[in-house]
Amino acid sequence: MSRPSERGVALVAALGALTVLSAIATSLATTARLERGLARHAVAAAQADALLRSGVAAAAVVLGETAADGAPDTLAARWAADAGRQRLGAGWVEVRIEDEARRIDLGSAALAPALARLAAARGLDPAVADAIADWVDADDVPRPRGAERDAYGRGPGCGPRNAPFASLDEVARVRGIDAAALARLAPFVTTAGEHVVNPNTASPEVLAAVLGDAVAARVVAARTRAPLDAAAIDALVGDLPPGTRALLAPRGQRYRVSVTAQVGDETRAVEATLWAPPGADPEVVAWRPLVTPP
Repeated sequence: MSRPSERGVALVAALGALTVLSAIATSLATTARLERGLARHAVAAAQADALLRSGVAAAAVVLGETAADGAPDTLAARWAADAGRQRLGAGWVEVRIEDEARRIDLGSAALAPALARLAAARGLDPAVADAIADWVDADDVPRPRGAERDAYGRGPGCGPRNAPFASLDEVARVRGIDAAALARLAPFVTTAGEHVVNPNTASPEVLAAVLGDAVAARVVAARTRAPLDAAAIDALVGDLPPGTRALLAPRGQRYRVSVTAQVGDETRAVEATLWAPPGADPEVVAWRPLVTPP
């Protein structure tokens, strides 16, 4: 027969073993919960990415359909409609389309004079137009008020790209432009490679920079009455130099597609550039993931 002390030792040992087993079970349960949570996040992230791509694909379909009819692009076009947040499957997606022809392209040499006038109207030194042109052109010869390699540091990443801007954020690296100056320009400029301006969709500020105040006012008034096709544009700007008329078109070829998608706690956002000229299937030519707030 066991003595009481021996039974006490056995009880303590048993309790110790149970404690260890309980800790192991708790750890395994916690690990399982973590794994299930990670799996849920992974699935949600994959679904959000799929919704994101579906949003861009839907934008391409709409742009392809509207380009096929050959009508002028206006702010009343199907692609310009604000569809708002759409519930799809386990989450939602929001798509916004803007034509880049409503802005002045920073890579267009022909639009550089308009850029200088826009900069002045926005309270900036018009010389930034020369500095921007020097940043994107292929040579190292500075314009009269520009800035080539000698005007920048010699470290990695310093100096002009001598190629088109990779994004609008890069413009803040140009001499004479900081974040505050870029914020003033950003609503009216693009780096998408769209080298015409659409008088149907461009802002009064952009039209004034391209056409001058009087003609811009005439265009804004005319487009409220009817969409401006090529013939209507000719009639409105016929007294301007032929080079100015060449900068205008009733529709552009590049569009900014902004898509946000969310499934559960996973949010994804992207800004894509679609090339969608009449007679061709729309094509994604740039894809820029955006950082979403936590």
